Amino acid sequence: MSNELVTKDHTTYIDKVLHLIPGQADMSKKDLENFALQCKRTGLDPITRQIYAIPNKDKLTIMASIDGLRLIAERSGAYEGQTAPQWCDESGAWTDVWLKKTPPTACKIGVYKTKFREPLIAIALFDEYAGRHAYDDKYGKYKKGDLTHMWAKMPALMIAKVAEALALRKAFPNEMSGIYSTEEMDQASIQKDVTPQTEEPKKSLVEKVAEIKEARQDAETIEELGEYVVQFGKKLAGQKLKNIDPIQLESYIFDYLEQGAKKNNQPLTGGALELFNKGSAYLKLFVNHDVAPPKIDTEDQLPF
Repeated sequence: MSNELVTKDHTTYIDKVLHLIPGQADMSKKDLENFALQCKRTGLDPITRQIYAIPNKDKLTIMASIDGLRLIAERSGAYEGQTAPQWCDESGAWTDVWLKKTPPTACKIGVYKTKFREPLIAIALFDEYAGRHAYDDKYGKYKKGDLTHMWAKMPALMIAKVAEALALRKAFPNEMSGIYSTEEMDQASIQKDVTPQTEEPKKSLVEKVAEIKEARQDAETIEELGEYVVQFGKKLAGQKLKNIDPIQLESYIFDYLEQGAKKNNQPLTGGALELFNKGSAYLKLFVNHDVAPPKIDTEDQLPF
């Protein structure tokens, strides 16, 4: 890697902001040191989210935004641009504009590098990288195997980002070794959430009676939770939980708040944390009670 990329100023900067890197509570000292080393090696800034770490139980995954990978390539001094993305369907016919309503089958992008005669081309297959839901939504919003939000909304753009990341790493393996883009890891992160479904054992009469008593106690709780006024979110703020469509509420707290926190590697705080706790508790009780959903405008969009 060019010495112009890793400077003494950047190394000093990483040392100074190390305590500000989010998600340290989930990192071991060794993982944090490893992540700091990668920040110094690549010259990327963890504070501006050019690079970030996703700690798992036994492995630390270091990821970068596509802009971060582009910056690494540009600073190398050997990057000379890239080809325009091309997409194809199952016929294998390539096109430089994807206008179909269905997702493309694949995308390819080439990266030009100094002293190479031809561009280094990478092809990303849609089914190998697309993020998909690992379970059925209890309210019927989506089913297991359906594309996640961004992959369903902008499939051509998402697979193009994967192809570009693959091509950049192919062109600059030393500079980008072990660092992956968010889009490349979408399917892997979804698969981690899969849990085997086990058949519930039959309950005795005593257990059923105990559940009935508990449900009666919960009825008061769900009423109290339903009166909670949301203090967070552009369109949910000011509304009581009981007046919010449960599908909309579930999507907001789990797809937006929870997944956003995981993706950004930052814990929920303040109003967001309170909404998550209150909303998830309300939904848990909601499915166990015969509560009619509120009548609201179904075209109202979520505030994200």
